[in-house]
Amino acid sequence: MMKKTWTVFTFIICFVIYSQAQYVVKSKNILNPDLNIEYVRNNAEFWIKHAYDPIYGGFFSNVDQYGNVTSYRDVHTYATYKRKSLIAQTRHGYGFTRAFMLTGDEKYLTYAKSALDFLFANGWDANNDGWYCFAKSDGTLDHGQWWDPNNTKWGFQQHYALVGIIANYEATHDATVKNWMDKGINSINDHMWDSREGYEGYYSDAELDWSIKTGKGFTSTVDAITTNAELSYLVTQDADKKARLLQLSDIIVKRFISEMDSSQVLALYPEIFNTDWVVDRSKTDVSIGHFIKTAWCLGRAYLCDTTKTEFKNAASRILDETWSFNKGAVSTWDHTNGGPFYALNIATGEWGVGGDNKDYWTLEQGFTGPMINYYITRNQNYLQKADESIGFFMKHQVDSVNGEIFSDLDPTGTIVRSGVKGDEFKASYHSVEMGYYAYLYSSLYYLHQPASLYYKFAPSSTAQNITLSPIPMQNGLLRIKSVTLDGVDFNDFDPQSRTLNIAANQGGKFKVTFESVSGLQTSDDKMNDYSMTKVYPNPTRGIVYINGLDNIDRVVIADLAGHELYNFQNQGESTMCVDLQKLNSGAYVVILHQHDGRNIMHKIIKI
Repeated sequence: MMKKTWTVFTFIICFVIYSQAQYVVKSKNILNPDLNIEYVRNNAEFWIKHAYDPIYGGFFSNVDQYGNVTSYRDVHTYATYKRKSLIAQTRHGYGFTRAFMLTGDEKYLTYAKSALDFLFANGWDANNDGWYCFAKSDGTLDHGQWWDPNNTKWGFQQHYALVGIIANYEATHDATVKNWMDKGINSINDHMWDSREGYEGYYSDAELDWSIKTGKGFTSTVDAITTNAELSYLVTQDADKKARLLQLSDIIVKRFISEMDSSQVLALYPEIFNTDWVVDRSKTDVSIGHFIKTAWCLGRAYLCDTTKTEFKNAASRILDETWSFNKGAVSTWDHTNGGPFYALNIATGEWGVGGDNKDYWTLEQGFTGPMINYYITRNQNYLQKADESIGFFMKHQVDSVNGEIFSDLDPTGTIVRSGVKGDEFKASYHSVEMGYYAYLYSSLYYLHQPASLYYKFAPSSTAQNITLSPIPMQNGLLRIKSVTLDGVDFNDFDPQSRTLNIAANQGGKFKVTFESVSGLQTSDDKMNDYSMTKVYPNPTRGIVYINGLDNIDRVVIADLAGHELYNFQNQGESTMCVDLQKLNSGAYVVILHQHDGRNIMHKIIKI
């Protein structure tokens, strides 16, 4: 087997002739996914320090830029009080659950439980079913503001209340949490689903006793997927939940994507419809983040059923328009500073309210939607979108002085337009979700390197068989590589079905390491994945060998900032020897470009 030592001179020559068609990722949080774990830990600690209520439990919802809890004034009595948004409680339930899953620190499960227990005790309408929205610090319902959705059944909360509950059930399989998950899902299915033939879909809102139901649109369809439909299917593998996920995705294609062809729509699609799916043309300000989130949801649905190519095609159409639309100085994507803008008037093509803001949750969608669809399509432009969005987010949106993330910045990221850390809606949810999926998507969809999550499953008097599906992926392409139970190797699992076989009276903290096959292929294909290539020794003092290059066109070595250091063509060799002695000590990435355009990545340490 021929070996060749490539000199720095050779690398420089190859760099000059390198084709720019292949996008080179720059974000450290993609190239080194472990950075997202510490980011999530820091955000969780912010909320413990500044918003946790040790007296009544749960978290105060209104927190200023500096971590101070702010008060409300009752518009009827003029008394001041501190609010606990019930919407925020489930979002903290989500954020702290994911913090545990990434770090293994069980104290975060304690805080997740506190938030969810407050929601369960104070947020459920025991007379009519369904969720309330706002409470005071002691859990009494908050009727002290002019806008009072506690007097109705606001569809937003009926769906979003489930997001923290389902995530927590995924991590714990706690029977009480499962009961609340089922109650919440049954409530929206029983009370908010319109089963009329030709008009199927969730209603947007209802009276307190469900007697009158109104509207349909984005929240009751797209947010239904992102808050409960997709995750409840992944966690339970229930056929009915999968059918609802696919049904909602079909509605997106039929009702929303078709509106992109309307002569009255210059960009994006309208979000508000009546109960018969007639568009409300008076509502023209539309969120760019909602538009991109739709592509994220369609990508997830496609990976749950890859026969539904219309989902993949619709997601691509959304992402292509997000990148290309502009009207004068107005555009959906910031091609100067990176990342999506906030809002657009779909009828005029002008900015919507706050249109050129860089908004925290919109930037999250700018990463998640493009990254999952990059995995599906290998479209380099989608990879660039994801890279730009998380790069801007981590550089500018994170408050390195006071902690957590800013709400809104100017397009350059240098001016804070809103520094609020918490309100009725903003909690740890979106900030942690960005880190959680940046870790999983970067590891499993992009780098195809192992990713580990923690689960806490209590012992049961009977055996438990728990299937884990942290992200959607085609059959056979996501597997369990290894498992430990309380730090000791646990071997009773099925790697292909990702099922833990837990004996009666056995339980504890499981660390589960997942691995993915590189690319959209069947398990019978020859797999050019992470496990079939090898870079060694690692760590290295300079010389590294790269094996398994039979299907590799090009090898790139980059630093964690994405800067290419060496770049060369493979001249048909299966093994190469590379001299890295002139590099400084630190972490680097070896990027192996395959014949079909897919990449395999290895992180190496130079000592």
